[in-house]
Amino acid sequence: STHRTHWPAWCGAMILITLSILGAVARWLFGAHKAPELDADGLPVHPIEKLEHAPNNYELASSISFILPLVEWINRLEDVPVLSPFLGAKDMAHWWTPDVPLGIIFRMLNKADFWLHSWTGLRIVKMDREGFLAKCRVLDKPKYKQCPSDNSAEGFRLMLEACESDHISATGRMMLNQLMNGWIDTRVAIDNYVRAHPEVQDVPIKRPIIIIGCPRTASTFMHKLLAQDPALRKPHFWELAIPSPPPDPATYDRDPRRDLVSTGFRSFDAISPHFYEDVHRHHYFGVDEIEEDSVLVHYAGVLAMHGIAFKGDSEYAQWQKCPDNKEAAYRVHKKVLQILSSRYPQPVQWLLKAPTIHSCFLKELLKVYPDAILIVTHRQPVEVLPSWCKFVLSPMVTTLWRHGMKQVLLQAKTREQLELFERIERAIAEVRATSAGAQMFDVHYKDLMADPMKIIHECYSNFGMNLSPEAKQAMEHYIAGRGKGGQSKHYGKVTTAEHASFLDHAGLDLDEVVDRLSKASAPPHGANGKTQERANGTATKANGNAAAHNGAAAGGNGDGSDRESRNGAALNGLAAVPT
Repeated sequence: STHRTHWPAWCGAMILITLSILGAVARWLFGAHKAPELDADGLPVHPIEKLEHAPNNYELASSISFILPLVEWINRLEDVPVLSPFLGAKDMAHWWTPDVPLGIIFRMLNKADFWLHSWTGLRIVKMDREGFLAKCRVLDKPKYKQCPSDNSAEGFRLMLEACESDHISATGRMMLNQLMNGWIDTRVAIDNYVRAHPEVQDVPIKRPIIIIGCPRTASTFMHKLLAQDPALRKPHFWELAIPSPPPDPATYDRDPRRDLVSTGFRSFDAISPHFYEDVHRHHYFGVDEIEEDSVLVHYAGVLAMHGIAFKGDSEYAQWQKCPDNKEAAYRVHKKVLQILSSRYPQPVQWLLKAPTIHSCFLKELLKVYPDAILIVTHRQPVEVLPSWCKFVLSPMVTTLWRHGMKQVLLQAKTREQLELFERIERAIAEVRATSAGAQMFDVHYKDLMADPMKIIHECYSNFGMNLSPEAKQAMEHYIAGRGKGGQSKHYGKVTTAEHASFLDHAGLDLDEVVDRLSKASAPPHGANGKTQERANGTATKANGNAAAHNGAAAGGNGDGSDRESRNGAALNGLAAVPT
């Protein structure tokens, strides 16, 4: 009787299954005999070649938004004292290498994927190799080449190989697969939009203000201080993520793309609870926040923070460091700015910042933006290196890694960042020695913190820019809101002892840091036209290095555990010197 009662449901299910199978067979049969569409060069047309509007890089997160509340509820169960012993409390290791506190669902996924791969060589989460390589072949087509040296497709192919390294987790591959496909799709959509609207290429990008220098040198403070000037166009996160079609100034604050990106942000907190809380200790960002423009070169395969997740000896890392192929990245960068500017009154002056990218490839940047205004921020590198490395080891990067890899990669990643600082100092010194050195304005951390508006007045005067009363008032209000010394409410202070502890656990000796960065850098000169200020800046740096050496000498001469006491003494020496 029960069997007869349910037979209609069983029949319905079988009919649906049969129809699905027949539909799949029909699609295969008709697809097999359908000639592929060819472009003007006789090459097969990929579906992304028909994109004109940039896709949502967070589409996956948007499509599963209905289950995010459930995932977030499960994550909160770990905070219940009775349940945490059974679910496994989130690992909170020492501050210098905290393993990312992933939600339980994603921790289980990562462990299952790791065990399966260890035993069988198979993966639960795999990169879509064939689909991704097919998109790379689109970038190889002549119409998508930005210049003769453009080999963005090779960069993306090497990125794919780097993603399949053993230290990348299943969650990391899932996230990277989504992002990487989105970056290529957006790149193609940008070119398609410009091809369909050729007038966009006539939009002038005049004298963009670009902040460069080593990271953690108050570049963000300078960036957001300048951003108070209403005459400057500042990129917000959502428009960098989905840049075409161009935003309309009349509806800018109501653009629906803001909600799409916001949903994607929410998914990060579902994957890694407290993700934003952890990352915001180092760098505050949000959908409507003014953001670094590094994502624009992601569309040419040149990664900033995400690239740090890959091993430094990977082929992708070597490709990323090579300046020979970066002009194409800046041509893509300019196309995006032209699209974003196209509905605004002309000309538009942009305010930009991406120190770890722009500082390394200044010559290539200046080929595309020859009249750029370059603001170079300075601070004692031996003081900011630990702060930057802590940011590198934050969830922004390490969410992509397997559990426990942070401690394994700590020393390698720290040395890679020291090499990055060297490359930045060398690149700036090389350009400073050319005629483009006159386009640089040097900002020292101690001067900026002591009197921000004095630096602003000098900067505007140096470049013949008008500081309007509205801009001045907005800047003063911003400074007042940040408190004494320009310290943002979002960031905590790191003590000298913590810096010394980090250097010790990273296996770095302060003498080596000081020596290498001193050799790579050139004294700030030539940009501001103020001889005394240049001399003061150079003397400050020399005094800081001497204090570091003296402190290190006073701290002991041993190795191993003695390194921490020497680094601590050295940093105490630096603390007494204005930076």
